[in-house]
Formats: sequence, C-alpha cells, structure tokens
Amino acid sequence: MHRVSILNTESIFVGSGLTSLIAKETIKKVPCSAYVFVSDENVAPLHLLNLKSAFLNELENNPVKILEFIIPPGELHKTRDTKASVEDFMLANACTRDTCLIALGGGVIGDLVGFVAANFMRGIPVIQVPTTLLAMVDSSIGGKTAIDTPNGKNLIGAFHQPTRIFIDIDYLKTLPKREFVNGLAEVIKTAAIWMEKDFDLLENYPEKVLSLVGGSSGTLTYLILDVQSEELLVKIILGSVQVKAHVVTVDEKETGLRGLLNFGHTIGHAIEAIVFPDLLHGECVSIGMAIEAEISRHLGHLSNVSVGRLVRCLQSYGLPVSLNDKIFKMRTNRHCSVEEMMNIMRVDKKNKGDKKRMVMLSRIGGTLEERASYVDDKVIQRVLSPAVQIIPAIPSDKPIKVTVPGSKSISNRALVLAALGKGPCRLRGLLHSDDVQVMLDALQKLVGITFNWEDEGNTLLIVGGEGKLRIPETEIYLGNAGTASRFLTTVCSLIKGTGNGREQVTLTGNARMKQRPIGPLVDALKTNGSSIRYLENTGCFPLEILATNKGLTGGVINLSASVSSQYVSSILISAPYANEPVVLDLSGDSVISQPYIDMTIKMMKSFGVSVNRIGNSNKYHIPLGVYQNPPEYLIEADASSATYPLAFAAITGNTVTVTNIGSSSMQGDADFAVKVLRPMGCEVTQTATTTTVKGPTKLAPIELIDMETMTDAFMTATVLAAVAQDSSTEKNTTQIVGIANQRVKECDRIAAMIEQLARLGVDSSELPDGLQIHGVDKAKLLNISPDGIKCYDDHRIAMSFSVLAAAYPPNTPGLIILEKKCVEKTWPSWWDTVQNTLMLNTIGFDESHNSLEKPSNVPQIASVVLIGMRGAGKTTMGRFGAKYLNWHFVDLDHYLEESINQTIPEYLETHDWKDFRLLESKLLKEVLQKFPTKTVVSCGGGIVEGADSKVLLKDWPGLVIHIARDINTIENYLWVDKTRPSLTDDIRAVWARRQPLYEELSQVEFFIHPKIVDDNTLDYGPVEQSFGHFLDFHLTAIRNAKSSNAQTFFVSLTCSNVENIKDTIDYLVEGVDAVELRADLLESHDIEFVRTQVHILRQLTAIPIVFTVRSESQGGKFPDDQPEAMIKLLESAIRWGCEYIDVEFTQPYNRFDTIVKKKGNSLIIGSYHDVSGKETWGKNGSMVNIYKQLHSLSDIIKLIGKASSIEDNFVLYQYVNEVIPNLKMASKPLITLLMGKYGRLSRCLNTTLTPVTHSKITVPAAPGQVTVAEIHQIRNSLGLLESRKYCLFGTPIQASMSPMLHNTGFNALGLPYKYSLNETNSWQTVRETLKEFAGSSVTIPLKQDVLQLCNEVDHAAKVIGAVNTLINDDGFIRGFNTDWVGIQKCIKKYITQDEIYIGIVIGAGGTSRAALYALSQMKEVGEVRLWNRTASKAKGLSNEFNCKHILQFEDLFKSNQSGKKVNFIVIGTIPADTQSTLPLNVVISEAATICNLGIALDMAYRPRETPLLSAIRKSSGWKCVEGIEVLLEQGYEQFHLWTGYQAPKAIIKDQVMQFY
Repeated sequence: MHRVSILNTESIFVGSGLTSLIAKETIKKVPCSAYVFVSDENVAPLHLLNLKSAFLNELENNPVKILEFIIPPGELHKTRDTKASVEDFMLANACTRDTCLIALGGGVIGDLVGFVAANFMRGIPVIQVPTTLLAMVDSSIGGKTAIDTPNGKNLIGAFHQPTRIFIDIDYLKTLPKREFVNGLAEVIKTAAIWMEKDFDLLENYPEKVLSLVGGSSGTLTYLILDVQSEELLVKIILGSVQVKAHVVTVDEKETGLRGLLNFGHTIGHAIEAIVFPDLLHGECVSIGMAIEAEISRHLGHLSNVSVGRLVRCLQSYGLPVSLNDKIFKMRTNRHCSVEEMMNIMRVDKKNKGDKKRMVMLSRIGGTLEERASYVDDKVIQRVLSPAVQIIPAIPSDKPIKVTVPGSKSISNRALVLAALGKGPCRLRGLLHSDDVQVMLDALQKLVGITFNWEDEGNTLLIVGGEGKLRIPETEIYLGNAGTASRFLTTVCSLIKGTGNGREQVTLTGNARMKQRPIGPLVDALKTNGSSIRYLENTGCFPLEILATNKGLTGGVINLSASVSSQYVSSILISAPYANEPVVLDLSGDSVISQPYIDMTIKMMKSFGVSVNRIGNSNKYHIPLGVYQNPPEYLIEADASSATYPLAFAAITGNTVTVTNIGSSSMQGDADFAVKVLRPMGCEVTQTATTTTVKGPTKLAPIELIDMETMTDAFMTATVLAAVAQDSSTEKNTTQIVGIANQRVKECDRIAAMIEQLARLGVDSSELPDGLQIHGVDKAKLLNISPDGIKCYDDHRIAMSFSVLAAAYPPNTPGLIILEKKCVEKTWPSWWDTVQNTLMLNTIGFDESHNSLEKPSNVPQIASVVLIGMRGAGKTTMGRFGAKYLNWHFVDLDHYLEESINQTIPEYLETHDWKDFRLLESKLLKEVLQKFPTKTVVSCGGGIVEGADSKVLLKDWPGLVIHIARDINTIENYLWVDKTRPSLTDDIRAVWARRQPLYEELSQVEFFIHPKIVDDNTLDYGPVEQSFGHFLDFHLTAIRNAKSSNAQTFFVSLTCSNVENIKDTIDYLVEGVDAVELRADLLESHDIEFVRTQVHILRQLTAIPIVFTVRSESQGGKFPDDQPEAMIKLLESAIRWGCEYIDVEFTQPYNRFDTIVKKKGNSLIIGSYHDVSGKETWGKNGSMVNIYKQLHSLSDIIKLIGKASSIEDNFVLYQYVNEVIPNLKMASKPLITLLMGKYGRLSRCLNTTLTPVTHSKITVPAAPGQVTVAEIHQIRNSLGLLESRKYCLFGTPIQASMSPMLHNTGFNALGLPYKYSLNETNSWQTVRETLKEFAGSSVTIPLKQDVLQLCNEVDHAAKVIGAVNTLINDDGFIRGFNTDWVGIQKCIKKYITQDEIYIGIVIGAGGTSRAALYALSQMKEVGEVRLWNRTASKAKGLSNEFNCKHILQFEDLFKSNQSGKKVNFIVIGTIPADTQSTLPLNVVISEAATICNLGIALDMAYRPRETPLLSAIRKSSGWKCVEGIEVLLEQGYEQFHLWTGYQAPKAIIKDQVMQFY
C-alpha cells in the first residue's frame, strides 16, 4: 500500500484490498455521529454491503448512524435535483454538521457528493472511494466538485478537499473494459504533460496493460490480476496520482499550474457536451488531446514526432483520436460541427475575448507554459475543421526552404526488416503518419518487438524478434494502409502453428481497403502452400491466414507483378524466413514500378540479405537467413511528398528548396524535378541531398510523360498540366502514361483527378494507362466555392489540389479541400506547412455544417447497375438513364452475345444454365472493371442467381437499382418474347425465388407504372421524367435539409387511392414544397399496393414526397400491433426514393437502425404526436426529453401537441426560441405544431415543412390544419409577412396578361403582393420607379437598356443580352431572363429522350436570342439552324451562337442525309402578321416527308393560331406549342424568383386562358 501527500497531508491511499483500512482510517480520523454512504444503482450491489459491514465491524456497538442513499447511474443525474434529493434525505434523517459523507462510485458520484459536502451545513467532511480508473486518477483528487446544468458540464460547483481518498484497485475487477480504457485516457494525459518515463511505459506495453482485462461475465468484463500485473497497474495509477497531487498542492484553486491537468479538456468537453452519453469522458478527452496537440504543432510549439507518439499511444489503447475515428463513428451518429464546439468553448469565464485557454504541449512530458495558454479562435477553427479553404497570396520573392517528412515506402520497409531482424536498430528520420503507426502497431502484435523513442522522438530504437512470430489475440485492423496490408499478408504466412488455442491471423481494414485488390499476392502464396481465406469478397480484404506447420514453404513462387510492385516487395522481404530458398518468378507483360522493387532489394542488403537477380530475367533468388539489424538506419525523405512544395514553386514562380532529398535518392519519384518540372520550364538545381526549383512565368505542357517509375507523383504533374499553356503552338495537351496501377490505390486516382479537374473547368480524359489534360489559363479556373474538392480519403489528391489552389489569383476564394485529414497518411503537418512555410492563408471550413446551407450537387460517378426480371424495362430505363446522365450504356446480354459471337438461346443449346451463370458473372466483372464510372449497366434477369455475380453486386460501390414492374405485366410480356430463352420454371415461381435477391442486392427500387393514353398505348414520358428525378436524387452527394424560403410547406393527402386525385393534383400542390403520402390512410397496406401508389404519385408531380405511416396511438390508422410491418414500409420508402421519411421513433430504438443507417439521401423526420395533450413544453417539460431522444436519430424533428387554449401557442413559441437553443445541441430543422382549433396560430408560426390542407381536400389530415393561403394571410396580419409590389415596365403593355397571371398566383397563395402596369419607354424612369417595387417584369423596348441598372446579372441574361425580370433586394438589383426557361420547358414536354433533333429558329430579333440560348442548353439538340429576312443580322447571330445560317427559307427543313428521317424543333420569333408572306404551307408540307418527330413553338401569342402553327397542324406527327404557353411558363419562373414558391400553375392557367 502506498500513501501520497497532497496539500501537505498524506491523505491518499493506493493499493489493493483496502476495505478494512477504509473503515478503520475513516472512523479514526473522521469521528462522526453519522456516516452517509452515497452510491449508484450499478456500484451499490457490488461493493456497498462489504464496505458498510467493515464500518459496522469497526464501530462495534457505538451509537453511530450508518445511512445509505442510492441514485440512478450516469451523468444525466448529476443535477440540481439529485443534489437536492441527497440533502433532503440527510435533513430528514437529522444529519448535522457532525456527519461524514462517503462517495462510493465513479466521477459522477464523487463530483455530486463532494458538492453536497461543500454546501451541507456550510461544509462537512467527505471521503472519496473511487471505483473507476478515471475517478481514481482524476476526479477524486483535488477537491473540484460540481453538478451539470443544461448550459454545460460542471458549471455550478465549489472547491472542497476530501479528508481521505482511498484508491483500491480491487474495485477495478468489476469495471467494464470500456470504462477501464476510459480511465487510461487521463493516465496518458498526465504522462504526456509531466512524466515522459511513464509515457514510455504506457507506449511500450499497451498489450500488457490491456491484457489485464480478461473474460466476461454478464455485462461486466472482469480485471484479471496476477502479482506482476498488479504491480504494473499500481505503477501507472500511482504515477498519475502523484502528479495530480503535486499540481494540486502547488495550485489548489487553479490559478496557473493546475490548469495543465486540463490538457485535452478544452476541446474534449466541447465534444462531450454534444455526444454525451454516446461517448465517455475519457474518450472525448482523448480526441481533445490529439486535436490540442495538433494545434500546438500548427503554432510551432510541438514537433510532428511528438504528435505522432501521442496519437499512436492513444490509439494503441483503443481510444478515439479524431471525429472521423472509426471508434467515434461506431459509438455515435451525432455530428460535432465546428460552430457548435466553438460556441460551447465560449462558456468559460477565463477566456480572453476571441482567445481560448488551452494547454500547449512542447514535448512529451513537458508543456509550453506552466499554465494553460491562450489560443486564437481562428487557429482552433483552422485545426478543428474537417476541410480547409486555401486563399491564394501574392507570390513572394523570398526563397523558401522545406524539410519533407520521411519516406512512407522506406519507413514501412525499414520497420518490417528491423522487426524481423536480430539485434537493436536505431531508425532515424522515420515518418510519423497514420500508415506507419498502423504498421508499428501490427508488428507489436505479430512480433512482440520492444521499442523506445530517443532524441525527443526523432529516433526509434527497435529490438528485432529474429523472425519469431506469434498469433495475435485479436484481428489486426489496418485502416486504408495499403503498404501494410500487402507486406503483412506475407509476414503472417511465416507464422507456424503451435497447436495451442488460436491458430489464425485476421487482417482487415476500412471500407476502401476492402475494395483494393490483393488477389495476385494471395494467389501466389496459396499456390506455394499458404492457407489463406477471403472472409468477404474474393480478391480483397479481410483475410484469414491459417498458421501451418511449415509457415512459408518457399521454392519457386510465381507472381503477377503487373498490378502492384508491393506484392513483389512483400514476398522479397519475408522470403529469407521461408522453409527453403525462394526463387521469385515475376510474370506479366511488364513489371510495374521497378524502382520500388530495386529499393526493397537495396534495403534488404543493408540488413544483411543479398538478393540475386537471375540474368536479365524477372526472376530473383532470395537465400535463407536472418536479417542482421544495422546499429543505425537513416530513412530518406519521401520523394513523392517532395513533389508538392517543388510544384508550388513551379505554379507560382517562387523558388523552393527541399533540404533533404536530391540526386542520390533511391526513390523513383526523386526524378520528378528533372524529368517533369524542368521540361515544363522550371529552373532545377540538385545536389546529392537537396533539390531547388524556380518556377517560370508560364508553365509549358509536355506532349508525353511516361511516369511508370514515379507513379505516385502523377497527380502533382496533373495539376501542373492543368494550367500549362504553349503560347506558340496553342497545343496545351499533356499526356501522362505508365500509371495504370493508380486505379487501384486509395481510390481510382485517374478517374478522381478527371472528375475534380472537370469541376474546375479543366478538360481531361482517360487513356488506357493514364490520362491527358488540356491546360487552361490560370485566370479561367472556375471558382467552385463553397463546394470543395472531394479527395476520396486520398492524401495525394488533397496535397495536389492544394498546390493547384496557389494558381488562383491572389485574395480570391481559392479552393476548399474536403477530407483534409487524409494527408496524415504521409505528411501530417502538411497544412501547417502550407500556412506557415508556403505562406498561403488557410481557413477552417466545416463542409458538413455548410452543407445544410448549400448542398453539394456533385454527382457520384461510379457506374449504375440495373437488375430486375426480364421484361421489367431495364434496357428501356437503362438507355434513357444513360442519355439523361450523358453516360455510356451497356446491355450485359448484348455484351455477352457479342463476346461469344452467339445469341443466348444458341449458347444454351450446347451449355447448361450453370455454365451460363458462370459466363455471365465473368463478363459482369469484366464490364465493371472496363466501365467503372459513368456507365449504366443493364443486367439479365437471372444475374442475381449466380454466386459470383451476387458478390460483385453486393460489393459494388455504385448504385444498384432494382427495376420492378407488376408481375402480371411481366408475365404477359414473357409469353410473347422469343429473343431470350424460355424460363424453365413457372414465371411466378421464378419471381418468388428472385424477388428477395433483387431486394438484397440493390439499394433502391424504381417501379414502372406507365400511363395508358387514349389510344390504349403506354405513355412512357412521365415514367422517364420520374426516372430522371430518381437518378438525380440518388446520385447527388448531399441533400438539403433547409430551404431559402421563410416558410416551407407540405400538403397532406388523405386519399385512399392516389388514382382518385390525378385530376386535382396540380391544384393540391399549389405553393407547397412537398406532398405527404399517408400510407396508413390508403385502402390497403400491402407493400405492393403502397409501392404502386408511390410511383403513381411520383409521375403525377415532381415535388418531393413525405412518406408517412401514422400509427393509431399517434392519431393515424396504422395498427399499433404491427410495428414490424410499419418499419418494413418505411424501409421500402427509402428504397423507392421518397425524399422525406416520417418515422415515429419509439423504444426500443435499435429496431430503427436499418432506417437510420441506410437512409441514403432521404431525410428522416423523427416525429412524435401527442394526441392526448399530456406532454408539457416548458424547460423541464417532457417534450425536452423527447426532443433529445429524437435528435441523434433524425435530420428533421417533428413534435406535435394539442392546444386547449390560445396561450398554448405562446408556450410552444417559447419552447422553440428559448428552450431548444439553450440545450446547446446541434441545430436541426424543427417542426412544432399544436392540433385543434386553438392551435392554428402555431401552424402560422412554424417555419419548416408546415403540413397544410387544400380546399379541394374534403377532410384535413389533422384537426386544425389550414391552407397555405390562410397561413400567409394570418402571417401578414401579424406583421410576419410584409406586403410587396411588383409591376411590368415597357410599352405598349395595356393588353398584357401579366397582371392577371401574377395576381392570380398571389391570391391563390394568400400572398399580400400586388402586380400592376407601369408603361414607359425610358430606362431612367425604371431606375427611379423601381425603388417602390420588390421586383418587376421588363418587356420591349427596355430589355437591353435595363442591363445597366443591374448590380448582378445571371449567366443566361448576359449571353442573351436581355433582361426580362428584375429583383430589388434593398437597392441591390439582380437581373434575369426567363424567356429561355419558358421556351425550354415547353419544348421538353414533348421531347423524346432517345432522339436527336435539329433546332430551327425563324427570325433574328431579340426573342431569337432567347430561343437560340434555350436550344444550346439542350443535349437533345444537335445542329441548330437560323433564318432571317435580313441575312446580315442572322449571320452575326449564327457566329455568336455557333449555329448554321440558312440563306433561303426553303432550305430550312432539308435533311443532311438523303432518305433519312429527321426530327425538328421549330421556334418562330417573328410577329404573326409578318408570317403570312412566307411560303409556310409549301415548306412545311415538304418537311413532312422527311420528318420523324416534330415540335413547333411560336413565340407570338396574338392571335392564338398563327400562320406558322396553322401550317404545321396540317402535317401529322407534330406537337404544337402556342405562344401563350411560353408566356405562362416564363411567368411561372418569374413568380418563383420573386416569391421563392412554385407558382400555382393550374389556377393561373385556368384564369389566364379564360380571358385569353
């Protein structure tokens, strides 16, 4: 037993078996009339009785009261109320100042009981008996006591020193493992700030410390202690206790030194406030320590080595180190936005303005100051943010020197060689990164190496294991560390079985690792006798490697080396430990990345094993042996990483010197400066160990670069090529080849670079083994802020684009790099280097938070696969989808027939179905490898029955869509389709067998339900439009949970069958943002029926669907006793692409896991309906707890109550605007309403997705539901919606339909807006008058003149050169052109997607410009022709819009190919009274002979039947669009621009057409 002094008194006792001592020492030193034990419901049953018995034995017959008070467990009960209940209990039992409190439990009990002791009778003694490791080393020591409030943790408390603290490690025997590890965070913290020797101990023995936790019993995991283990545990606890006791003694009230104990707590407490109770205190502090260490590094106080050591130590104990950590994500789905964390950190009275108190490490075991330091908010935000915005600066003339981190490739090889070798080896210059930490952790488990850090962490001393390997107790998790995965696969094959216990090693990684290939290496090892099994997907991780009697057999090993040189290096490194000498025979057309193989061989020689290459062949002889560790080995700098600062010089014209890589490097990427930068125009100077580059004024493209020897540097070359220009030849194309292996790295790097460059306006395309880039002028790089560069968790993509950011003009928004932490794989301090050395300003950017304000519309590009029954429509939808997305289309059946040069029926005449399925699977794999991106692949109906195909589909990272159709329709089709072999089974039996497979292997489902038109044919137009919407929804990266409108609505349908509202749906959706389908109100709850209803509704309207299944207990019609059926419907709604899913979350919440995890782009509305009115809304009301319960599960929270008086609305208003914000939880959209007649006001005050009814809905969905118009009218009367005025400027305008159009719309939605005419031909009048209006329409003759009034003009208006719509935003005038929108929308109603049209524009006036622009924006339009009476005017326009000028009107409709039918879109833009002079009838009649499909639109709308339309109607096959339809469509667009609401089209059209 050890005694520790604190505040000059030996009052801390550390040891085991202290129960009797606790009683004896307490009674002797603190004699009292009453001892009150306070514990919780978890601890009391385990330990309270024994402790009380010890006291009773010690007291014998003394008349002393022994009392106990038990509270519920957990931080939720560390409150004012609980404190008061303890005090009331003591008062009720006549406790006086002569009372001693005994806190038996963890930190919550200690803090709470200590605070009670500080206040009761103005202070009584307290004894701390901590039962958790965290409480033992932290909260029980120092006298800090406190309770929590809704505003934060520990905000009310006092300093009150305990009289005695008893740390009995026997209590840890019943501590769950997670709680034990939770406490270790504080132990590591203390060692990190104070005791480097203790840190070394923790760093070296994680497995031994964690092995103290053994088998489980029930929910507890018991600590197993032998004498040696007990000594180790006491030692690490005692070290922490002594440090804290010393600090408290020197600084009891935390005026300086004691603040050091808050290392990791500033950030950690902010995280804990958000994610509690999902994460424990120590887990949050662990993340806080890692982030605060990064802040210290960023400020230049801490080395990257020390950060790496701290992070690695925390990780080795299973503690999370970042908000992206797999442990963090596994335990919570709550998001910690930077804004919210900063707000929480502001609640600290010791802050100084915009600076926070934070402990800054200066080394392991030391801090910058002997107190917390003040750190600027901007620095904290910069480091905290998951993304970084790089702001370009004016290039400096001052030369820059950069020291690059150690080579990842060499570091990983050196670690394995030293671990397998004999004797000590000091590795200097080792890279401290995620990948290297992963390798070191794995080698500790496999080899049991011992290591120590020397020279303040710059040198790693490893004592090798001489090739002796062991089987680890747990799986080895490698994240996305590709090098480690390849090298360790062969290392694990060396392990020999013992016959005792576990005989296999499991290697696994993250999701991307499970896609990266390892098949060729595994095949080679298995052929050589190793026993390796794929646990999930063939050819990829995870692997199970069985220990055999021989280990690695040796002899001849054949290996394909055309995919990765790491396969070769893996076998080379492990080969000396095989049973017999290895001859490694490399096969394949070429050996990829030969320099890396040469590097491995050279390093093996340094460790005492010489590899002999046999002649000029690709065969290598590796002798048996044991590596002899050199006393010291120097790790070269990473040549791939060196390319980034050198490229920075190239792209900015600066001079940069990399001080630790030069011509003597053995890395292929070291040639980058000479072979890439010099030909691009840079001045390059190299010594043996340094490289200096001075950039040119303009980079020159290189026609062809073969980068096979430096593949990892191709992305750096790519971003330079993006801005390389040859002014003499105007050939700006650079081809980069020899990099095929980059498709199977952290991501498909070639595809990723092409995709991201395209977003910046740089055109590039894929080559068989590389890509070509068409350079642009730097000034033409597109500004995509606030969207960012997607890095695919690939460090090299992130660093490459950060270099390209420097090419943007100074002080522009630059580039945002998402997933910034991915650089920790090779250069953890890269962003510090960018800011502090390269002098580019960086700003923290929280893309996940900002995404709520502006969604990223970057589409996913992984190929889409369609599955489903034959006859369902896969080929039809596939062709349409590919055309819609501008992607490739592959029909797998056709691809198969072309591959075998037979039809499928012919093939099956000589083969069975099993052969066919194998062939089909092989070709599916081939297609997906050949077309991994931007392709729609339509599969055969039985693809899901092939075993290999199932694996391919299940693991495909892109979207797999089940195309479904009514089985009766399919059955009818299959009886007549003879192009495919007949199904041998009954069609319905086949459907029954395949249906669950379709569902299992697809993420989403699209149901085809075409409309039957008058001539009994099927109308696929609405189906295609619906499928386009479906693809957009699922392929868009992020959904928006908010709207720009002040208030959003959804209309609640109450129909039993959607077919019943098809004639009124256009009216029902007036002014709303979504439509609610109440599945519980449908005539059937059968899933097939509901599915059909969803897809009918989808074809009736394009607005989002809110899918709701309301239970009987919450006011709906769905039976309460069928929760599984309800969940199945909700899960299906996600598959059907419903944008919003209303979920009644009730206990147990885990049954909703599938909905939450697989929601995709659907937004979850977590709802609760209090139909009885029992719930309360105050700050302590029940609705607060319900909000908290729904918060982590929902994207939008919906809480519905019941109003019994008008005052209830004001209580609800206070709840929304005061109670919820004070919870300090992440902000989420909130729907709060009160049902009943008194609750109507709440519907007007709610701003997010207010449910509404419509006058055409007979019975509202809920009592008190009102219409959009009624809400707007009430809001206007309350002053919440201001009146506005709009008008039309121009002349002549007296006959204009615009006032009727817009005023009808305003009235229909209840908007207090008025539209009038303001006739003028003067733009100066418009300038003066517009001040009175919120916006206006503009017609002739002012459309061009008003351009000069605009502060901002949209792109279309600029190109067209005319504005017809103005918005006055408090004096800031924005101009738009909606004419082209009206034209395009009218045409698109009649477009056939698979067809290409010739566009024809008649006339060259102002309106023709809008027509030409509309056609130019349609991918269905190929050639565009223009005719005008005045040829010179048409000639100028044709040049401007890149269209064909036709001189003779009679030649407008001629075909380019004799005898071939063509499709036309004709737009007339000349007045009706001038059309009669044209030979319309003759020309149109001749055009009819070659016209396949035709669409004619006349912009003139008076008279309604113009000569052009009259002539066209005489020919069959044409669709005609009257000018009034265009007027309406452009007006609808104006309405939307002005109000934010979709125009009520049906009622506007009815009214306008009535008076037209």
